[in-house]
Amino acid sequence: MNRMITSETYDDVIKREGLEFQIQNYFEPADAFHRTRIEIIMNALKPEPGESILDIGCGVGTFAFHCAKAGARATGIDYSLESIKAAKEITARYTLPGRADFLAGDALKLPFDDSSFDKLVAADFIEHITDREKQALCSEMHRVLKTSGVAVIFTPNKIREDLGLMLSTVRHYLYGRKIPFNDLHYGLITKWEFNKILINSGFGYKFGFYDIDRPGLARVPLLNSLLADNMLWIASKL
Repeated sequence: MNRMITSETYDDVIKREGLEFQIQNYFEPADAFHRTRIEIIMNALKPEPGESILDIGCGVGTFAFHCAKAGARATGIDYSLESIKAAKEITARYTLPGRADFLAGDALKLPFDDSSFDKLVAADFIEHITDREKQALCSEMHRVLKTSGVAVIFTPNKIREDLGLMLSTVRHYLYGRKIPFNDLHYGLITKWEFNKILINSGFGYKFGFYDIDRPGLARVPLLNSLLADNMLWIASKL
């Protein structure tokens, strides 16, 4: 795929949405969907006071912020300058028990020393990069993570999104409905493909399916791999 998506693509989105949109969806979520998404990821990450935590592909700093609320020393990194600007401006409005810092940078070449962080989180990020970039990302995560640390990765379920697109295509031809397409999700991956990347990068892992709107789907074997909306890994160094 010849992708035409750059940091400016995300810059434009952030400017269009505005700061209040970010606060209402990611910092003080007003609806159950966004609250539940944050809870799922934070329950897997389990930030503790004083821990050093890196939020990779942080966007406007959602998980760096919530980790700092828990007392951690959090750092967010993203290549979108407008996202980092928004993250700094929004977190400055709060008094946090911990600390949240943000910098613009490349997640595939993390500007940190080896074994710098107790924990890492990459939430809704890997679907925005190629498989080759995923391998580079996981190698970098392994490098900057402390030996006893964990990395939490959360992403949409490729099979579920592919089935949804197929159903929308059928509806389009039968009823003339518009086919939804998210060109930012060009890096969707299956559970089995990403398992291999983690193993090749020196990680062991625990894995689970999640579905925010229909949680029961994530608990049904076989059906969850087809219909659950999201996948989550808790990875640790081997």
